[in-house]
Amino acid sequence: MTAGSAWYSSPREKFLSSETSVVVASLSDRAARDGWHIEPEQHQEWKASVSALQEQLSRKVQVLQSVLSEPCLEAFESIVLEYDLRRRGLRLDCILLGKGVVAVLEFKRGDILKAHIDQIENYCVNLVEFHAETRRLCEQSHVILVPIVVQTESGKRPKQPGQRGFMPRPWHHISRPAFVSSKSELAEALVESLGARRGTVSIEAAAWLNAPFAPSSTILDAALSLYGQHDVAAIHAHAAPTELIERCAQGVLSWIRQSTNDKINRVIFISGAPGSGKTLLGLKVVFDREHQKDTVFVTGNSPLVEVLQKALQKSYKRGQSRSGNLAGYPKESAKHVISNATFKIVKAHSFLGARGSGTGSMDGRIVVFDEAQRTYEKGRMVLRSKLDDHEAALILKSLETSYGKGCVVVALIGHNQFINSGEVGAGAWIHAASQRGWRCVVSDATLELVSDSERLALEQPNLREQIECGHLPHALRYYRNLGMEKWAAAVLDGNSVAAANEAKSMEPCDTIWLTRRLSDAKDWARKHRVGEERAGLIGSGRGVRLAAEGLFVSFKPSIADWMLCPDGDVRSSNTLETIQNQFQVQGLELDYTIVCWDLDLRREANAWTSYAFSGDRWLKRPRDLAIAMNGYRVLLTRARRGMIIFVPQGDLSGLDPTRESDRYNSIADYLLACGARAL
Repeated sequence: MTAGSAWYSSPREKFLSSETSVVVASLSDRAARDGWHIEPEQHQEWKASVSALQEQLSRKVQVLQSVLSEPCLEAFESIVLEYDLRRRGLRLDCILLGKGVVAVLEFKRGDILKAHIDQIENYCVNLVEFHAETRRLCEQSHVILVPIVVQTESGKRPKQPGQRGFMPRPWHHISRPAFVSSKSELAEALVESLGARRGTVSIEAAAWLNAPFAPSSTILDAALSLYGQHDVAAIHAHAAPTELIERCAQGVLSWIRQSTNDKINRVIFISGAPGSGKTLLGLKVVFDREHQKDTVFVTGNSPLVEVLQKALQKSYKRGQSRSGNLAGYPKESAKHVISNATFKIVKAHSFLGARGSGTGSMDGRIVVFDEAQRTYEKGRMVLRSKLDDHEAALILKSLETSYGKGCVVVALIGHNQFINSGEVGAGAWIHAASQRGWRCVVSDATLELVSDSERLALEQPNLREQIECGHLPHALRYYRNLGMEKWAAAVLDGNSVAAANEAKSMEPCDTIWLTRRLSDAKDWARKHRVGEERAGLIGSGRGVRLAAEGLFVSFKPSIADWMLCPDGDVRSSNTLETIQNQFQVQGLELDYTIVCWDLDLRREANAWTSYAFSGDRWLKRPRDLAIAMNGYRVLLTRARRGMIIFVPQGDLSGLDPTRESDRYNSIADYLLACGARAL
């Protein structure tokens, strides 16, 4: 897989001779075709309207054409606009490839902040650490990188130092500090960049544009070192002994060695209950030193990636106080190491989207796919493009294209955890393996979680192989709460008797509470939480009428800050001010949860029924029942120590038909019958 792609690239002469409108039209056309590679937030910003996009691009093109026409800048031979470094989720405004120099330009309107300086320097760090051709040019031809922030409109900017130098090793080819220039000063900054060169080798644009994504050995060591000392509280804190996880991980690593030796492609299935440690197992495999250059961790759980990065940030600071440096990086480089250390963890849709061209994967022949049952079906829109096959089949094909034989997918399967429409379950991997000649490594316990047709498919000759430890049956939550998953399953299955029995069997028996007043729920959580324990408000993403209680499930505060900021920080979950939905908290845990229940999942005729809010009313959605129930299954299984369920009283005046009190009462009555204790 190439490291990225550009909306526009051209030799200097062609760029200067082209009409501005022609260049902008080319950029706009590519934006329309390739816009799905951009993160949604960027996409909205860039494509709020075609005219706004064209105006912004025109401004850049006009500035560049004016400046590069200067004879003293002939050394800049190629121009690249809107370069998408896909695996890093970065889009670089402009790259100027010159003799002995790569100038990285970022255009900003208004005030220039310290964050803008950090941003452009980090772009250069990413090119050195992950762009194979840039790193080769630096190491072999002494090419330098020069970060430049271009201020396109008047505003404040930091004072520029009189002396310039270079960043410390291993980024000693990056000029520092970044230049900050107005449009009229850009030519001067580029001339000064040429004066700092250490060589004058020409850079071949095609080779640079087609360079693969290839992490440096230094950043690999840094990532491994970080994860070796990390304290990812959202996954591991308060966990029971992890001997089973370790034994399971060793079994997976053994099968990976087998595939390396016999050159047979395999899908290894690892299943487990919610909270059983599947993600922890996956990270153990990915950061195992034996396979450090061949593995990537793919997850559909974007919030988990954010929390991991924030946790690494915290652990790095703790590690610095003990050891002074990390994997050869100086302390002053900490911010860049942190921001780049999660490269081995990829968001699922970015992983798939980057392979849309069918050119294959350069991430490594071993892919650990978290929440593998959540892969999408053929025809589903992903990153604004329809899948031309099931996601599982596309990933297997991508690995084959790049590596041929000896590839491995470790599919981490959760039970009853699909929470989006269009997710096809574990069977997609079985069928894809069968069609493409891969073998499936499955335990007997995992077989119990698949359908009869999928079990039958595995009986084909030479398809199934056995792994002894392939299922994690128990949650690694605090020892008092091991019955929570069983209780939640009974509640959602409609078996109030079984749920009540499960509630009684828990020690102590007051683990699950219920209240009709949000203030009482908050008081309960504050009373129980001690020290560094965490409490938080969670609710269904479809529970939009919780807004009447001051709870806005569509608002997404930073999940990393919410999970990890300490007491006293208003962003912390412990303030009990903001609510996260099931999409944000899947795979994460709190000590105490306040589960807020709305009418999107309600009781009718002694059964669960699904509703969605549209306009000014609730609409019945029976086809979404399984998704709604699994959403609440996630919510009901996030607590390590204790949970209180808040069911609103609704509108007691009877004037609001979207908050009928009788509807809420039926939910509360059922949960009480299931063993929840009234506060």
